[in-house]
Amino acid sequence: METDTPEQWPADARERLTALERAFADAEHRAQKYAQERDMALTQGKAWQEEIHALQRDYASLRLQKGGFGFKSLLFVGMIGTLVGLAACYLFLRPKDTGEETFLKFREQNQFNLELAISKGEFAQVDSMLKVSLQHPANQPIKPEIEFTRKIAGAAWRRCEN
Repeated sequence: METDTPEQWPADARERLTALERAFADAEHRAQKYAQERDMALTQGKAWQEEIHALQRDYASLRLQKGGFGFKSLLFVGMIGTLVGLAACYLFLRPKDTGEETFLKFREQNQFNLELAISKGEFAQVDSMLKVSLQHPANQPIKPEIEFTRKIAGAAWRRCEN
């Protein structure tokens, strides 16, 4: 088998061979160009992935910080609300000692008249004033104190009669 050299080929075959060699060279050049572009794209993709991971880490860190602050502020607001609620309950809902206030009012209204009647020896008038005070609805919280005063006045009356 004999091999022909390209110089022995006809002119049109040589032209086709030359065209094929140029096409092959262009294809190799394009393949190298695409390989370089692919390598650059992979490098850029890795850089973007690293940037995405950095952003995700920063976001997670910020979210934790924000979440921690949110929990702390929620805890702080809850504690302040509780303290304000307790203060409001103490100021507005505390039980009032109506017995003491009622007795002070009773004393202001009746002390002078009772002392005057006792000093004049009018124990019956003292007894009737105390009975009327016992019947008064506003004096129901201090009923034991009024009965005690009535007993003391009765003891003084009995002492003065003897």
